[in-house]
Amino acid sequence: MEVPRDPTRQPSRTLDVSLVIPVCDGADFVGDSVTRARNFLAQRCPDFEIVVVDDGSSDGTAAKVQPMTDDRVHLITLPSNQGKTAAVIAGMAAASGRCRVFTDADLPYDLEAVPYIVDLVTKGGFHIVVGDRTLTESCSLTRTDVTRQLSSRIFSFSVRMLVTGGLFDSQCGLKGFRSDVAEALFPLLTHNGFSGDVELLYIALKHNLSIRRIPVRLQGSSPSTVKLTIHSLPMLSRILGLRRNWTSGRYDSEVLSGLGSQVYWPRTDVPGRTTS
Repeated sequence: MEVPRDPTRQPSRTLDVSLVIPVCDGADFVGDSVTRARNFLAQRCPDFEIVVVDDGSSDGTAAKVQPMTDDRVHLITLPSNQGKTAAVIAGMAAASGRCRVFTDADLPYDLEAVPYIVDLVTKGGFHIVVGDRTLTESCSLTRTDVTRQLSSRIFSFSVRMLVTGGLFDSQCGLKGFRSDVAEALFPLLTHNGFSGDVELLYIALKHNLSIRRIPVRLQGSSPSTVKLTIHSLPMLSRILGLRRNWTSGRYDSEVLSGLGSQVYWPRTDVPGRTTS
């Protein structure tokens, strides 16, 4: 996917954190989200930027964000709706932080997670940090629809059995990445929609990257644009193609393989690719 870039934006140095916010038709709340995120980061992670990616909105979302842009807040506008993962890919490509975090546009997760993720990535040695709503310490301060909870759990169980093993919550909309990992990982993605979360974790696991699960505190829950009762089967169908992509070499990356390598014996040959 070709990523729109702002030719006037020339980062003079590497920032500590880039917060990527993908949004589609969020004119009613995106301004509040950007203001909340900016005020929080100014206090807790002052060396920051916010990258808002408008995923082809038709309700004037970009017009709400544009007056807020400056050296801290940047806006990327995709020409048409391409899906959440496509928006995240565009935001990650434009980001310059040593740690790059994406979260949902309505900021449903307590922002205290962001500086914690930054520390785990920049000081703790982890390549990727993912929020996990199934961890014991995770909590919700809002009521979530029972049907939505059940559908999400069934989908997560299916993904865990088919793809991600011990990662229990692939769809949590809060994930952070070390800059070199983000730059190598996101261009490999082939799924533009919500199944992209599963794809990126699959690639990370296959390359043996260091992934840390953290608890999250859910403060709000907006209506989901994904209806798992309708979309689960098509998403699982696409997910089943991940192994084919792996065995065909679609996810090959010297950078990621090097980061995850743990070869501790003298190498005299190159082992063949596994098929699992």
